[in-house]
Amino acid sequence: MNTQSDNGTTGTTFTVRPSDLGAILSDQLHLQVTSFSPFAEVLADYVSGSSTMSDTARHLANDTAFATVATVLARPDLRLELLVGGGMAPLGSLRTYASKAAGGMLVGVAPGDGEWDIRLFDTPRSCADWFVRQTGTNTQEGEPNHLAPPCTLSTLVAAFHTIDMFRRAAYQDMLAYKRTVDPMITPEEFRSSAQAAIHSQDIRWLLPSLLVLNPALAESIGTMGSDGLEQAVKRGFLIGAKRAGGTDTVLLFGEAGTHMGSEFLRSWVSSCGFSLDVVGPDGPRTLQRGYIASTALANHWFRFDTKDGVLQVNHQPLSLEQYAQKMGDVLLSGTVVERRADAAGAFVKSRQTVPSHAVSQEKTTSADAAPAKTPKFCPGCGAPVKPGARFCASCGRPL
Repeated sequence: MNTQSDNGTTGTTFTVRPSDLGAILSDQLHLQVTSFSPFAEVLADYVSGSSTMSDTARHLANDTAFATVATVLARPDLRLELLVGGGMAPLGSLRTYASKAAGGMLVGVAPGDGEWDIRLFDTPRSCADWFVRQTGTNTQEGEPNHLAPPCTLSTLVAAFHTIDMFRRAAYQDMLAYKRTVDPMITPEEFRSSAQAAIHSQDIRWLLPSLLVLNPALAESIGTMGSDGLEQAVKRGFLIGAKRAGGTDTVLLFGEAGTHMGSEFLRSWVSSCGFSLDVVGPDGPRTLQRGYIASTALANHWFRFDTKDGVLQVNHQPLSLEQYAQKMGDVLLSGTVVERRADAAGAFVKSRQTVPSHAVSQEKTTSADAAPAKTPKFCPGCGAPVKPGARFCASCGRPL
């Protein structure tokens, strides 16, 4: 355990190895985890008393502060899940948990391959301030809002792809040692390249990062409207024109597309997708979700809401202080709703008793079956998955 300062915010931190969690939580602290706990999947196969208590594990188990933290993480009723990455920043995750029984305290969990970092926060505001200072940029307010609400998902997809296409045109010019005054693209090329970007999951580009960092949005992509390109033209991201000497339509970059394209080309730092979930009387549900893209000019805040079955996007370019205020408000919104940790249900791994004569037959069948295809990204936390892995190295979810 250590206490350290991060950009003016002091917090108590712990480092724990996943392999020690069974001995600490189950054997020493006798805690039962719910399905909402970050420890649920890690302890899925743990047999009580099967692990040897290491010196580090024994020290943590006897630490009263860690025992309090473990109690919150075993039976939480609030979770802020954050996926971070984009631009040149690698994909990472951070989850913050709270329990109504523990008051205003929040516990941040950053999973890693060999160990987890756990950080204690006294209030939602201190937690939000720490996170924002890790991910945001110290900008001032005043940046124009080229995606003023209300905005649909199809409009956002078209705007993000316009920004990516501007960056791509600039990169291609640099590679060719030239400068195209008015780069253009046909509507067909725009649509086909947008589909390719969506399927690429390459978070170095803005549009794929939106979907990788917000996995729930993938469900809405197939049902979104087809007016995105039209809206991008109306909002000044693109301009429809006729090719010189021809009659076919081409697209040029408008004022909004050029402004935001240049902004993200020169100074896109990273992005973050967030989801605030609580356990209510009827089980877990999502209260808020959104996406933040930080540049040298603004922390672009996008909140996703569903109204009358239609996904709507609220965008605001924020200063660092405004970003911290917004993230603090997100966490506080979860403190005013009814929360019941027990409604998540105890985590129980289903086990079936298999007759001894059927074991060898099951093994033979499994050996002959084709191996399951490993996903590129964990469906739970979004972290990259190594080929052939059975569990996510970041969150422990079975694959």
